[in-house]
Amino acid sequence: MGMSLFVPRKKRSSKSNRSSKSKLIRRGRERERERERGRGRGRGRGRRREGDSFFAPEIPLDLVIEIMARLPGKSLMRFKCVSKLWSSLIRSRYFSNLYYTLASPRRPPRLYITVVDQFQRGCCSLMELEVCNNPHKSLLLSLKSSSSNTANKYFYQDLAVPGMGGRNVVILRGLLLYNVCSKACIYYPTTRESLYLPAVKSTIFPQKRIHNRVVYSFGHDPVLDQYKVFCTVVTASKYFKRITSEHWVLVLEAGGGSWKRVQFGLPHYPTGPGLCFDGVIYYLASTDAGLIQYGGKPAIFDHTNLGGKGYADLWVLEGAGNWSTKSLVLPPCQIHLLHNNIGFRLQGTTQKGEVILVPCKFSSLSYILFYDLQKNNLKKIEIKGKLERITKPFFCVKLMDKSESIIHLET
Repeated sequence: MGMSLFVPRKKRSSKSNRSSKSKLIRRGRERERERERGRGRGRGRGRRREGDSFFAPEIPLDLVIEIMARLPGKSLMRFKCVSKLWSSLIRSRYFSNLYYTLASPRRPPRLYITVVDQFQRGCCSLMELEVCNNPHKSLLLSLKSSSSNTANKYFYQDLAVPGMGGRNVVILRGLLLYNVCSKACIYYPTTRESLYLPAVKSTIFPQKRIHNRVVYSFGHDPVLDQYKVFCTVVTASKYFKRITSEHWVLVLEAGGGSWKRVQFGLPHYPTGPGLCFDGVIYYLASTDAGLIQYGGKPAIFDHTNLGGKGYADLWVLEGAGNWSTKSLVLPPCQIHLLHNNIGFRLQGTTQKGEVILVPCKFSSLSYILFYDLQKNNLKKIEIKGKLERITKPFFCVKLMDKSESIIHLET
């Protein structure tokens, strides 16, 4: 299957002079030599003549795929209307994986902020926000980075999507997963489409504990090329003296899927959705530190003393389950960037390994900090423009600085 380009041939005058005739002969001989060279390289298709028209040689399908894999995602979404073949090709898992690997040029980093009104009517507490059945006022903000060639980079808002966004945001291979109340949603930034997952049918919430939580983690199995969602449903008594938890897995595949319960030996209270490394999901339970990626490995970053005393601790998970430790002392000339008495939250790392620190208060969200652990350097990136506000929000900030995704998932 290929593409052909139709080129009309102009009619030539019968009264051509000798010079023009010799030119035509020379051109004909050059075309013949080109055809022979093409055949020698295995290109047996030359131009086909049909009446007074020429047809350019068909482009092999594998070359078409290589070209399409380097086009912008928005263009590919329009190209699905060209034919059924192109539509099935662009939606195929093979092409989606190829596009994620080869997409060029890579997009500038984009900052996503999800904002949820945590005191919306129907929720009595912050803990109940994750397990209630009432919809909330929510907002998804998209901020674009300035040119990577600019010395003073900044972010500015270019998109606001009301009704989207939630808590515990996870970015995996160009996709966003978040949850509002007890349900999870996968958002496709390229197509701006959403996939809502079915709710987990848990039976432990009627116990009326003080702490109730539903946490969704997002993972990819590179061996089977499967996307999986891992859900932890947990309740805890006062001071966490008694914890009850359930764990469920949903495989996103064609034809639909259902939640399957998996067994864990020790009940625990997860602090967040965690990260996926080589098909394994890592997350923390009941701790103030944050889980990050460091050198392609899971690591724990404790920044509680970074603002007050100017140092942070890092634990890296090495082979055979061993941990290596490292202490980082911030240069004195950069400590003032943290001395605003507003506190900072850890929000993941960049593709270059920089830790992302975000102000705890949404009203103070006019900048974010990037901490380079390798160079021990802290820099400040401003957010320009006025962000849309919610009265009493809970917000998450995530940076997407890798290739965009056109994957099509089903459930």
